[in-house]
Amino acid sequence: MKKRIVMLAAALVLLIGCQAEEPAGTASVPPEPSPTAGVPESTPPETPSPEQLLAQQPIDDDHDAFLVDTGGKLGTLLVTAERGEQDPESWFLGYKTTLSVWNPQNMGAPIQTMTVLVEHVAFGHHEVVDANFDGYMDLSYMYFVGNQLNYWYLWVWDEEAGQFVEVPEYREISGPRCNPETEVIDGFARNSGAGDGVTTFHRWENGELVCVRRIETWWEATDMVIPETEGTVFIYGIRVEDRIDEELTQVYYKEFPPGEDFFDEQAKWEHLDYHGE
Repeated sequence: MKKRIVMLAAALVLLIGCQAEEPAGTASVPPEPSPTAGVPESTPPETPSPEQLLAQQPIDDDHDAFLVDTGGKLGTLLVTAERGEQDPESWFLGYKTTLSVWNPQNMGAPIQTMTVLVEHVAFGHHEVVDANFDGYMDLSYMYFVGNQLNYWYLWVWDEEAGQFVEVPEYREISGPRCNPETEVIDGFARNSGAGDGVTTFHRWENGELVCVRRIETWWEATDMVIPETEGTVFIYGIRVEDRIDEELTQVYYKEFPPGEDFFDEQAKWEHLDYHGE
């Protein structure tokens, strides 16, 4: 009897175990895939290069854009110019123009803006030059142009401040030319077709741009008449001023007799190491 009970209990255990197993030939159900499975991870968009940003800027009668490679930690910057309304009270009838300086690595807002007056014909003329000879590039923008005269704004790059700083003295130089060998900025404002006018030479002293020599030449009509042609006789003159004790002081003056001009004498004084005979 005991033997029969033991056999029945064993059979019951086997039956329960068989019911717990999965039916033969039935595969397990795989887990549901993730909705993002197989989708590649997104990568942040590439930052456009300064050249690409420049190509995206409008350039027309009222807009201008150019790059300035400062040579500093911020590298190449984008400068845009937008012309606004005319200021009838300015002596050259300039237009209010906004220059904006942008860091291509962060185009959310300009790092600097400058509002100036620019003549209609001068708008769009810019120059990138190391005007203070410190190894960093600066930006210059023309604000007036005439038959020969041309005047510019200048902002030099301040590496410590990370901004451009204007040099007001530069506005007074006509046709400025920066010579890195002599570290002199010269300019010429012609008065007439006779070649007379004002020639200036500027240097940097203690971070300021100062005029170290000014040469003024002129001609005047006289009451004398050339007998052969009955033409008017002209006399020519020259005045030279040098910077002495922080002021321009006259160091040479001459009016030439009829038939002589100032050109040879002027050429001598255009060499800054010349101080007269």
